[in-house]
Amino acid sequence: MFYQGRGNIYLRELDANLNPLSAKIKLCTDSFSILTAVETGTHTNKCGAVDVEDDRYIKKLSGSGSLSVATLDDKFFALGVFGTLNLATSPGVVAQEELPSAIEVGDFYFLGGKTRHRAITGLTIYDSDSPADTLVLNTAYTLDAASGRVEFLTVPATQPYTASYGYTDPQYVSMNTSAQKRWALDYEFINKRNSNDPGSLELYQVIFDPADNLDFQSDDLQVMTLKFSALADTERSADTLLGQFGRRIL
Repeated sequence: MFYQGRGNIYLRELDANLNPLSAKIKLCTDSFSILTAVETGTHTNKCGAVDVEDDRYIKKLSGSGSLSVATLDDKFFALGVFGTLNLATSPGVVAQEELPSAIEVGDFYFLGGKTRHRAITGLTIYDSDSPADTLVLNTAYTLDAASGRVEFLTVPATQPYTASYGYTDPQYVSMNTSAQKRWALDYEFINKRNSNDPGSLELYQVIFDPADNLDFQSDDLQVMTLKFSALADTERSADTLLGQFGRRIL
């Protein structure tokens, strides 16, 4: 039988007892491959005039693989950067946020400071005069409301300025904030060379390495490639019916 596969990967996080939870990540991959490896030992017979190898045995079995995905939704991106997915916030309000001093014409400021805010509404910028004057939108500054970016066209009156506004922050991924996790990997495929017959590849425990390269300015689509190690589930039987690393079903 010839094989040419197409399919989807489902990732199920393992709980503390290494039982798989529901699959929250579904991937249509650009590429997916696995590699099995063996470390062997040998015995050398030294009883004659010439040393000869008279035995070879398996010392260790291991499995690994890689997958590549061009569509980087937040859940998969978090997996590749050991990140945490943070949901969108409820709308909030900031009153009298103090802007940096010594702003000059042509400077940019992102509202929120260390924690940038986005989807800005009702922005008003005041100077430090008493009473305070209001800077005029599109005369003293412009606003890109989606990103929260302010560009200063003029710098009238007394600094520092203060800003009051509403915002709604979007969902985001904080990088390098999650521990390395174990996953059950299920590849559900069809065999195009055999009448699209369905099949499965199950890997009981995999651990991903972080993505080693993410090109954010490419002429082609950004593709994230992840490498993983397949670990043995020692609670499973090691017989020929159900191996400890995984199984293929056609």
